Amino acid sequence: MQLIMMTKDDCGSCKQFKPTAKQITEEFGLEFKIIPNPDIELPYFPYYYILNDGVIVEEWGGVHERKFRSVLKRATKKKDK
Repeated sequence: MQLIMMTKDDCGSCKQFKPTAKQITEEFGLEFKIIPNPDIELPYFPYYYILNDGVIVEEWGGVHERKFRSVLKRATKKKDK
């Protein structure tokens, strides 16, 4: 599984949360990838996708650590089924 973090260069929240997101993602055993300044419309930044074999299993945005952990926990449980 892989977590994709979409960021913008001028996003202070993105810069601040990036190390936390990377650390938590690695704790859950997922690959971490950042895509800066994506060419797609997103509701806000940072925005995340969790992919399993190229299929999106979760997507969300924001910088709340508790929600971040909750989504990763749910996604990794789906993987185990």
